[in-house]
Amino acid sequence: MEKLSRRQLLAEVASLYYMEKKTQSQIGKDFGYSRSGISRLLDEAEREGIVEITINHPIQRDLYLEQRLIHDFGLEAAYVLKQGQHEYDQALHLVGRLGAMYLEQYLRSSMVVGIGWGTSVYEVVDSLPYLPLEDVNVVQVVGAIGSKSNPQIDGPEISSFFADKLNASNHSMHSPLFLDSKEACLSLKAQKQIIDTFNLAYQSDFVLLGIGTIDVDNRFSSLYRSGFLNEMEVREIKEKGGVCNFCGIIFDEDGKFLDIDINYRTMAVDLNKFINDKRKIIGVAAGTEKTEAIKAALKGGWINVLFTDQKAINPIFN
Repeated sequence: MEKLSRRQLLAEVASLYYMEKKTQSQIGKDFGYSRSGISRLLDEAEREGIVEITINHPIQRDLYLEQRLIHDFGLEAAYVLKQGQHEYDQALHLVGRLGAMYLEQYLRSSMVVGIGWGTSVYEVVDSLPYLPLEDVNVVQVVGAIGSKSNPQIDGPEISSFFADKLNASNHSMHSPLFLDSKEACLSLKAQKQIIDTFNLAYQSDFVLLGIGTIDVDNRFSSLYRSGFLNEMEVREIKEKGGVCNFCGIIFDEDGKFLDIDINYRTMAVDLNKFINDKRKIIGVAAGTEKTEAIKAALKGGWINVLFTDQKAINPIFN
């Protein structure tokens, strides 16, 4: 009860300050506190999560780069954030907001939506408002990264989060991203539950995927960060030409399937089927660290719609 009373006090003080625009001195007189005492209560309200401060930066786009991408790579649409003074985390959040604004206009009832995993995909879903649609199915199109990853950005959690945002049915892929062997991968893909998940995924009106890099970098390379690939394995893949991880598959600089063992034991949908059936593939990534990966996905023709930023795209045209 004492804890609840304290939180109630913090909430009332915060409401008077942030919503009714009273000064700290005025609030102090009402509650019998000094101005500095009210200031400390407001700080405590933030620490306790009673007050959450959100800054909605205006989003500016680079229309020139967008048109270059559409013209040079045959995209349906491109959205390029003007970088300004934004650091990577803030830029990625704003790129996610761009993606969410696009999806808010595009999503409708009776859709099937495929989704991958990763920080950039999470930012899109997190920025999306609640859209109570009808008869929507969200389906995970690539296996899970697993326990070494942040579960918030893993496939099962993101697909569930996305489904909640859309009032949709969620269909998880009950499999790790990589199996121990090609034979094990083929065997699992032959299981009825996986077949049903894949078949639903191939009906997707669009699939939302992050564009990953291949590098020894905990921040930008999810395959390395998750522990699926150790430093030696990453360097071997790079030596063989791997630059891009898209839907769990590793591609070379031209966006071509890399003929390496790991690509034959990856649990993911076949992107060629999406291309052949003219299903929309949406890619999202930001930052100069993702430039080569984005370029590879573009050159391979794997993307219809791209959400990114100036820092990632400028080197492609310079």
